[in-house]
Amino acid sequence: MLHPNALKAHEIAEALGAVVIPVYRSKKPKYRYWRGLDYARCLTKDLLKLYDDETNIAVVQGEPSSGLISIDFDEAKALKEFLALNPALKDTLTTSAARGANLWFKMQGSYPKLTRLKRGSSIWAEWRSTGAFTVIAGIHEEGMPYTSNEKKPISICLEGIVFPEDVNFKTSKGRTSSEQLNAAPATTPLHTAPCTSALLHNIETPKESESNNGTTKEDEEHSTLLSPALILEQIKTREEALDALKKDNPTLHKLYLKFVDRNFTAMPHQRNAFLTEAVPFLYRAVAPTLILPLVEIFYIVHKPIFHDSLSQHMKEAKALLKGVSQTYWDTVPPDEQKLLQALTEREQNAYRILRDLAMRVTDDSPLRLFFMSADEMGLRLGVPSIQAHCILKGKLAKLGIIEVVKNGVQRAKRQRGIATTYRWNVAPL
Repeated sequence: MLHPNALKAHEIAEALGAVVIPVYRSKKPKYRYWRGLDYARCLTKDLLKLYDDETNIAVVQGEPSSGLISIDFDEAKALKEFLALNPALKDTLTTSAARGANLWFKMQGSYPKLTRLKRGSSIWAEWRSTGAFTVIAGIHEEGMPYTSNEKKPISICLEGIVFPEDVNFKTSKGRTSSEQLNAAPATTPLHTAPCTSALLHNIETPKESESNNGTTKEDEEHSTLLSPALILEQIKTREEALDALKKDNPTLHKLYLKFVDRNFTAMPHQRNAFLTEAVPFLYRAVAPTLILPLVEIFYIVHKPIFHDSLSQHMKEAKALLKGVSQTYWDTVPPDEQKLLQALTEREQNAYRILRDLAMRVTDDSPLRLFFMSADEMGLRLGVPSIQAHCILKGKLAKLGIIEVVKNGVQRAKRQRGIATTYRWNVAPL
């Protein structure tokens, strides 16, 4: 059985679409090859077995985690100054321990790697990005726990962040040996996002000799921008692809609009980032057999802005799905595993979907209570509603796994349907 910290690491990885690693309280990584990890490999049994009572959970930031970065403020004064300039960013994920805080963001477009934000010769804050990892949960070496406001990271581009006029990005130099564990190369160049450049006066640009492969900042910006012609092509491709899907497979079309189109946006150079977020999400929302078709449709719909081939896209999706499915069982307690094994494959899929819904707490749905209709379950499982009804009320309810709290109302002419309210009865959650 996995240690609770391993289960927590798995939960964090899924919630953030991020690569996580086990680290000692000294912030030294327990896995020396952490730089080469991706989402699927960080959740293998061998890695999860490294977590124990003395292990903290860290996020590998930047590119490996689809643009998840943080700004690390050691001084309360600097944090207060930053939030005064960016009041909307008070609602992003924030973690803290001994002092200061880390504000977490999902970056859109390009952005700097690990670097320091300096005011004159003093360090004002640290930009924790590609090349770094940052502890997000556990116990600080000074003895206090890491805390979180439990909010989601805000998605933002670099130019959407306002810094003080006299604060600049500068490459970190003169690091201590412990800092070198987290450090990117000292020649890390600055990349700017494809948004308005109004704030670029705050950022030091690299010399031409420091740019990658001789490309300039303008070249990098141009590679991420969409031309009007490309946007028009994408509009046409999307319409044609969705119209064909609706004609050939109306059920899959409805499923795509509900779970993919509504929740994910295609961005240049973010195809892999979509997969690392979408596959774990879909694994808890629909039957596994539907996941690959859904991510394939996403590629087809947005093909004009992607450079990798469909075969490469599906190869990565299959590998990620395999990793997610393998590690899911490790998050389930042993007695629940035995229960799941006693169910049919479709019943297992329904169990997983309902279990996830029961764990979510909202104003409309407190812990253990959730809404589900036979039509909705049929859609998620890819089976007729009558079969879904048999799974819900004919099997899971009779076994006591779920309990009907309030029967729903079937959709009729001039009458809106109401889903049945269920209670989850399997302990523990």
